[in-house]
Parts: sequence; C-alpha cells; structure tokens
Amino acid sequence: MEKRKLLQLCVILSVGVGLFFAFDGTVHSQNSKSLIFNSKHDFTVQSAATIRSTTEDKACIFCHTPHNANPATPLWNHQNSNVPAYQLYSSTTLRATMSQMTNADSSKLCLSCHDGTIAMGDTINNGLIPFVQGSNYTLPPSSASNIHKGTGFADDHPFSFTPVVGSEVQNPPPNDRVRLDRLGKVQCSSCHDPHVENLDATMGKFLVKANLRSALCLSCHTNTGWNTSSHYQPASALDDARYTATQGAHTGYTGVANNGCESCHRPHTSAFAGRLQKFNEENACYKCHNGTVADSNKNIQAEFQNKIYRHPVNLTPSVHDASEGRNSASFPLPETAAGAARHVECADCHNSHSANAQTASPPSVSGALFNVKGFTSSGLGTNSAQFEYEICLKCHADSANKPQAMSSDIGFGRAPDRLVNQNNPSVANKRLEFLSSVSFHPVINPRGLSTGTNGEVPSLRTAVIGSNGQPLPGRPLSPGSLIYCSDCHNNNLGRNLGTGTAPAGTHGSNLVHLLERNYSYNTPPATPGGDFPRITYSTAAYALCDKCHDLNSIVNDRSFSEHRKHIVEVGASCSVCHDAHGINGGNTVNNSHLINFDLSIVAPNSRGLLEYRATGFRNGSCSLNCHGENHNAFSY
Repeated sequence: MEKRKLLQLCVILSVGVGLFFAFDGTVHSQNSKSLIFNSKHDFTVQSAATIRSTTEDKACIFCHTPHNANPATPLWNHQNSNVPAYQLYSSTTLRATMSQMTNADSSKLCLSCHDGTIAMGDTINNGLIPFVQGSNYTLPPSSASNIHKGTGFADDHPFSFTPVVGSEVQNPPPNDRVRLDRLGKVQCSSCHDPHVENLDATMGKFLVKANLRSALCLSCHTNTGWNTSSHYQPASALDDARYTATQGAHTGYTGVANNGCESCHRPHTSAFAGRLQKFNEENACYKCHNGTVADSNKNIQAEFQNKIYRHPVNLTPSVHDASEGRNSASFPLPETAAGAARHVECADCHNSHSANAQTASPPSVSGALFNVKGFTSSGLGTNSAQFEYEICLKCHADSANKPQAMSSDIGFGRAPDRLVNQNNPSVANKRLEFLSSVSFHPVINPRGLSTGTNGEVPSLRTAVIGSNGQPLPGRPLSPGSLIYCSDCHNNNLGRNLGTGTAPAGTHGSNLVHLLERNYSYNTPPATPGGDFPRITYSTAAYALCDKCHDLNSIVNDRSFSEHRKHIVEVGASCSVCHDAHGINGGNTVNNSHLINFDLSIVAPNSRGLLEYRATGFRNGSCSLNCHGENHNAFSY
C-alpha cells in the first residue's frame, strides 16, 4: 500500500511540474496516467506484469525523470538505443520518403526498449535496475514486443515519416485519437498511447482507440470502395463469423468485418513486407476462400487446385507487383520482354479493398472486379477498369510474352494455326482482334448485324441461354449487344451457367481454353488437307456456340448452305473455318464471317489456292483442300 502511494506521488509530482509525458505533445488526464498500473508498462516490483523489476517501486522512472533528463522532452530517463541505422520499410507503392530517425522523432524513445538492444532497466539517472528476467534483460527476438528482432523494420508499418496525402491516404481528422506529431509525422504514438493499455479492450497493445472494424487504420487509410466492399461487410453473417484464429485472426476479434484490415495485414512483423500481408499473395485469399469461411460457392482455392485448365495463380509466386504499369521500370505492363514469365495473381483481377457482389451488364465490370487496373481498347492504362475486357487486356493484348506457339498445346488446349496470323507480329493480341475492321465477336464494339430469318445473323438468339436452355435473366441479344470475355471463358460448373452453384469466373475450367461450355476441336490430320477424325454432331458438342447462336438454324443452313454438310456430315468443327475472337488483318472479301482457316487442318488446293471469297449476301466460294477433298472455287 505504501509503495502504491509512492507511485501515485510520482505521478502527482509530474503533474506539479507540468509533465504529462505525452510524446506527441498532447495532454493526457491524470486518470489516464493511473491506467499504467499493472499494465505491461508497469515495471514496478509490485506490478502484476510478467516483465518487472525486482527492486524499483516507482513506475515513472523507467522512462522519465524530473531532473537531468536526456533528451529534455519528455524528461526521458531510459538509455537510448545506439543502433546506427535500421532497415526501413519500403514498398513499390509507397509515396512517402523513409529516412533514419533523429532525436526529434519520439519513436526513438520507444525503441529504447522495443528494439531489444537496451536493457529494460537501463536508466540515465537511476542506473541499471534489475528485472525478474535478469539485470540486463532485453526484449528477446522471440518477443512480440521486440519489433526490431535484429533485422529492422521492413516488415513493420512505417513510422517517423511524413505521410503523403492522396486519394487513399489522409491525415487523421481533427479530434481523432490518432494523431501526427508536431512536425506532421507518424510516430509510434500515433497509434499507441504508452500510458493506457486497454483502450481497445480486445486487442490491448496500448492502442489509442479501439480498432474494431479497423477504426484506427481508417483514420489515415481511405481505400477506394472499402465501405461498400464485401470484405468490409460480408453479405453472409454466418460466413463472416467463421473467420477465427484458425484462419489466422490474430487480433482477438472474430469475423472478417471486425478484423477489417487485419484479416489480411499485420502492422508489425508481417510475414510479407511491402504490403504487410500475413500470407503471400493467393494464400492470403485462400485463408477464407477455401470453403471454410466464404461458403462453398466461393471456394476459389479448389478451382485453382483441381481444374484441368486454370489461370496459373499457383505457379507464379511473387512475380506480380501492385505497381505494375506502363511507366514502371521494374514491373512493366504490358510485358516488354518476350521471355518474361507469364504470371497472374488474384490481385490482377480483384481489388480486395473494393470487391463486392454488385452485378452488371456487358461490358461493365461487376462488383467482383471493381477498381482493378486494366488497359483500354486504345491500349492506354487505367487504374480502374470500367469494362471487363480492360482487365483481360492486361495480359492478353499487347504484352510481348503472350504464348506464341501455334498448333500446339500450350497448357490450355491446342491453339489453331490461323491463315491470317502467318508472320503477324501481333498474333494473339486480343485487343487488335476484337477491334478488327473485318470481322469480330462483339466484346469491345457491337456488330450491328441484322438478325431474324432474312438477317445477316439468322442464328442469333434473342437472349443468352443457360445450360438448361432457358434464357439467362438480364442478358438480351440484339445487333447492338456486347458480350463478356467471361461469356465464353468461365467455370464449366459455375453458377454462371444459370444452373450451377460453384464459383463463377475465369479461375479454372475442365474444358480447353478455360471455356465455360463445350467447343469441340478436330484432331489435325497427319498432313493438312487430309481426312481427320470426325466429330459426331450434337448441340452438346458445340454448347458454347449454342449459348448465343441457335444451332438448329446453323445446321439447317439458314445462313451458309453448306453448314450441315460440313458440321454434321463431314464432322468438321466450327474452328476449322472460324476464328472466334476476330480477324487481326485480312480483308472483308476473304475473312468476313470470322473466316480464318486452321492451317493444321486445311491446305491449299491443287492449284495452290487457299482462300474463301465472299461474292454477295450468303454467296461465296472456297478454294482449298480439306477432309481429303479438293475444293476448286466451290461456290454456294
């Protein structure tokens, strides 16, 4: 009891000389000082804390002294660290400048204990005070309170720096408990009050205010779209409650919403520096999107692990960088080196701060793709893609490292060797294919072709149909319609089919080229032009085409009088004659109707000709050799 009175006297004396020991210059109440008793910062012999002295009964002197302090403010009494330079935090997206601390930075005082190099009881005016853990006890690297750990602060939220205010960073609002110091710098005391341990009763850690739903983080971080994102407020309370320590929750809070930023990030000793992530790239997403938190309809990990054809998220660790772009020397995008590894990460298509469940119509991005970088149809970079194809064009347009090998299986199914693509330096550039002046599918621009029995595209349905043949809601088709890349490339078992329940999206498919529905390819003959194994016709064999084009119209020759002969009788795939994306090059005489022959199957005829010629509405001729038959200007 007597010792407790001495401790209180210490506080009172401090008040008497105007000392409130506030690192940032703010004044705390005397009551807040009393909250240090029995906290982890109460090192007195009578403290309930595990780390404490064996002799000293005055709480303040471990940090403060009324006389001969060094430095003078705030009457500091603990020996400062003499580490000449620390490894600093760095990030390719950090706009602020990091530098070594000076004596003007109050964070330097915190490090006199928290860098683990100075004994906890090593004071200026009171000598070396022994601790239960030893006379020269320092915080060991294994201690969570040692944020240095002998390696520096590359894996810690930066401190002792002046933040650069921008679209997603602000200075703390007036009267917020999160504050910058007098020089406008972030210090340890911006987030921590060393005198009050439990303002956040769940987390403790001397936070200046409760960090429920990342209230503390959001004082400065204003990520676009966060307040409407699915990670700010998951749609399912049941799913949200599944996020616990088992999935990596480290705050004491339960739920993605309550953990907020710290569901994925950790401000100190994060596993992956730079973005302070707890887990590397896709593994951060898999903690919830493996069916244990987000329900089985969002088990994305299974898609990437189990599907035969999938985006190579699991194969390219640590290649993606959030600073990727045209002006990035280290991470250029589009790729400029033909030999650069193809790579993709979850963050290439999804912004975890903005993604939500909002639906959209082509070509606009859905909520799942909000605020993701992309490239416009003009090839210009954008920080927030407005259209889905702009995200796809990041990798499938102007990058120099696109798969170039034709007539080979490059991991996604055989790539037909197209006639117009011969010696084309921009082969496989989907941006240029969809912008074709000759023929294209309407991903970027509508076709404007007439429909109906006497129209230019009599097979076009009035609406996209699901796998059960029923129209999908909100997806009418007309001459002015646009479609998504993901209308063709998607999960073959997903809810995108209108009947499935598995995740939608281009994560993986058991069908070649990540196709949503079946699209049959012929196996090439030994010699182009020869006969080939025939495909038995059925709507199932070309379910992908049937999604928008009525196959009954096609095989009944309502557009091309030889369709039935080739598709049903010869067993030729649509792919033998048609190039699905668009014709990058060519001309309207030889390449209208998406005609671009597959040279692994079709060969020049006996006169050396290999061409299709349009001669009028639903009239043309073919000169080529295919399925063992010489076509010499066969007309229709």
